[in-house]
Amino acid sequence: MTKIDKNQTLLLAASTLALLAPLQNAYAAEYDIYGKAEVQIAHTDEGIMRYASEGTQIDAPFSRIGVKGNHALTESLSAVFKYEVQVKGFEHDNTSEPFSARNTYLGLKGSFGEVVIGRNDTRFKYSEGKVDNFNETQADIAQLLPGQDRLGDTLTYTSKSFSGVQLSLTYAPKDDSANNEAGFAATVIYGDRGLKNKDYYVAISHVDSLNNINATRVAGVLKQAQWQFGAIYQRSESLDGSKSGNGYVVSASYTLNKWVPKIQFASDDSQLRHGNDGSQWTAGVDYVFDKQTRAYLFYTDLDLDQQSDSSLALGLKYKF
Repeated sequence: MTKIDKNQTLLLAASTLALLAPLQNAYAAEYDIYGKAEVQIAHTDEGIMRYASEGTQIDAPFSRIGVKGNHALTESLSAVFKYEVQVKGFEHDNTSEPFSARNTYLGLKGSFGEVVIGRNDTRFKYSEGKVDNFNETQADIAQLLPGQDRLGDTLTYTSKSFSGVQLSLTYAPKDDSANNEAGFAATVIYGDRGLKNKDYYVAISHVDSLNNINATRVAGVLKQAQWQFGAIYQRSESLDGSKSGNGYVVSASYTLNKWVPKIQFASDDSQLRHGNDGSQWTAGVDYVFDKQTRAYLFYTDLDLDQQSDSSLALGLKYKF
């Protein structure tokens, strides 16, 4: 081979590699490892409320680690996945079972939207958005409101956003349902659930035969300058019709430099959570070090017809 032929061959090989490189990058998997580490010291009077034991406890509430990502299959179709577990190894009494399942699924994403199969928050639970100022604590709205479920063996569909409107669905077949009935949840969202691009969020959601309840919910959040306001109204009924009632949540917070004082009130008379009518009010304050790290202090009081409970908690939360 002459020197000219060799140069032409090298040039052709280099050109081919240059053309293939973008294709290789386009079809490579993209993924993120993420999680939340949280520690909390709390004193709870009776241990009636969920996520808290009687007395003074050191906990790691809902600490977790996960991996999520997508892999391009074609120019218009990608495989999407998430594998997430709750990490309980912080705590002395959970060393034998340090992990538990959270959202874990695999599916496809394209011009049609996204379809995933596995364990996932129902779209009814998802509809709460940023209403809950004390999410994943003793003051979580799940203390009173039914339907805050994460279920396995479900199919979840999420459409693309059309002029700010998005539809999402959860479906559980009869054979995989806890109550031996096929069930679904449907949610229509308008605005920005994460409140990053728009200052408002509204959702209308209905759940039918998932985890033994039927319910309809309207949720909304509004940001105005340093203020944030949220509200939920919910009508719930047991699958057999023996219990039914109304639930309400109102929340407010105010951002003052690094301090975020906040308050929340919830009530429900469906008797689906505790077997009694109940109400809960909570007040607290966060100190925000940065986007990933914050400390918090709150007091919450849960009142049921025949019993009550309260909890005071101090915590530190780090997201990565």
